Amino acid sequence: MDKVLNSDEEQFWSGPSGQSWVTFEAEQDALLSEVLDAVLQRAGLKSGDAVMDIGCGTGALSVAAAGIIGEGGRGLAADISGPMLARAAERLRHAPWFSTQLADAEAADWSGAGFDAAISRFGVMFFGNPPRAFANIAKALRPGGRMTFATWAPVARNPYWRDPARIASARLGEVPKGEPNSPGPMGMADVDWSIRQLRAAGLADVACEEVTVHLPIEASPQKAAELVLVIGPAARVVRLYQASPEDAAAIRDDIARDLEQYQDGNAVRIPALLNLYTARVV
Repeated sequence: MDKVLNSDEEQFWSGPSGQSWVTFEAEQDALLSEVLDAVLQRAGLKSGDAVMDIGCGTGALSVAAAGIIGEGGRGLAADISGPMLARAAERLRHAPWFSTQLADAEAADWSGAGFDAAISRFGVMFFGNPPRAFANIAKALRPGGRMTFATWAPVARNPYWRDPARIASARLGEVPKGEPNSPGPMGMADVDWSIRQLRAAGLADVACEEVTVHLPIEASPQKAAELVLVIGPAARVVRLYQASPEDAAAIRDDIARDLEQYQDGNAVRIPALLNLYTARVV
């Protein structure tokens, strides 16, 4: 990896949290499938394009983009997490026109790479210095190159983030609140602040569209609650307080009851609100 500026994020995503994404890759891909579709719909990729996926995780968006741009295109999947990037590389082995790079988006040397587009599904909310990171990504794009990034809208408008954490905290205790707009899942939830960061990076035509999607879990509410406890928003509370098996079981049951309102046949479909940011390199 080139120089790392976000060492805390590198350690976090290269540890148990990153490994959890690898372990539960299929479930996470299904959960975020509509988010992936929303990014690709607005990115407007076409055959032969050169595209980079920022914060590619285990590679779901990269694999989909590779299928669109085809062998005549060129792709780069970049992430700061070694375990997640290794899995992305494995998934991309049948698309040799799409390479991978272990990289900190704030520090990687991407000057003159000449990509047509940069895309991301929840990979750009963790930057310690957003203007520097977005300016560095812009160096990888040709003049007129476009960016399309999906992030979460505020917790209060996202039941997936709001309710399981609330239920877990009610039993175990509150989680210390971070500073507003600090790196994390809600790092670009504030639209006005985020637009200022993108403009400070020198980008043009910066805009944000609120997009409603659903997060599907192909399981009963009880099974869905088990997943949320392992890798979802309640997991941090359970880990912080080292919940006993009895507490974890009670929280799971309370979350399952809450998820019943979203049951749709044999699945749970949780409504979610995204911020879909777009911008252009001058």
